[in-house]
Amino acid sequence: MVHRVKSAGQLIFGKLVSIGSIVFLMVFLSQLLSSCKKESGFDPKSVTMNQLKGTWRGRMTTFKNNQRIEKSGDITLFETLAGNMLDGIFELGQINFLEGFMFQNGTLYFSLILSDSTNPECSNWNLGGYVYLQEDNLMVLRIAGNECGLLGEQFVTYEGSLILVNPNMDPSVYYSFAGIGHTWGYNTTLWNTNTCTVTNEILSEPLPTFFTVRETNDCGWPFGTRQFNWQVEPFRFSVCSGTSTTDILYTFYLDAIIGKPYRFVCLTDTTWLTLAAVDVPVNVPAGSFRCGRYVIESHLHSSGTGTVIGTLWLSKQHGFVKTEYSAPGDSANIQSQVLNTLNMP
Repeated sequence: MVHRVKSAGQLIFGKLVSIGSIVFLMVFLSQLLSSCKKESGFDPKSVTMNQLKGTWRGRMTTFKNNQRIEKSGDITLFETLAGNMLDGIFELGQINFLEGFMFQNGTLYFSLILSDSTNPECSNWNLGGYVYLQEDNLMVLRIAGNECGLLGEQFVTYEGSLILVNPNMDPSVYYSFAGIGHTWGYNTTLWNTNTCTVTNEILSEPLPTFFTVRETNDCGWPFGTRQFNWQVEPFRFSVCSGTSTTDILYTFYLDAIIGKPYRFVCLTDTTWLTLAAVDVPVNVPAGSFRCGRYVIESHLHSSGTGTVIGTLWLSKQHGFVKTEYSAPGDSANIQSQVLNTLNMP
């Protein structure tokens, strides 16, 4: 075996060359990385509201009763009607409406709206927070404040990171069934055993989210056609009294709590609406749907005296699918309706 022995000069020169090469390489890599960073750097303060829109999903950590709890959740952000702010839907165990009030330097500041406002344990509710993008598709969330608790409050903090799963709102998670020209046809059974057809058609949208509906029927009622109004927003759907734009008979809240009655007073009528179950499969001639099932009880005084008790099946994406009433009041009143035809062009 032959060994090659270097002289002292060769060794020193070799070491100098080696060290010089390493230094040059380090400087070159540093400049290269610096150049790449400048070209692909992400500035959170330059983010626009449009970049925050969509559905974001991730894990959030909360601290309660000196315990660290991890939960998975979604935030869906969408533009307000005025177009100058973002609102949203926050789902972490239950649904809350997220109301944006300021957007500054790429950060959206918001409040979480309480759905159970009559609960004494929620008397000091005051939750708010902010979101911003740490990277192009990575959102950071911070929430703090009082939520429901034994003394009317429970201070909590939420922290988490979420990734963008859908840049557009999924219409199945909010009330999205309204649109001009949308038509629903119902096979209807009356308490006198007669059957007939009732058709609802949205004629116009005179105000944003406010829709005029025309109902026609061949049920032999004193009216063959009548009009009423719906207000359909992402986080609530209200049925109005006739053609009134202010009198609301009852409202389906997106963040309604199961088993809690919500009370509505319109003129001299009082209605209780209770969400009994969610994601209920319903099969009707028009197809198969997933619905919220609601119990409704109305005490009517504005046009005579009577009580209406029934069950409603409502799809957030497709509207009313099925109704049943157990208190007829009059033999010509509706006993049941099922969706027979659906046209949503």
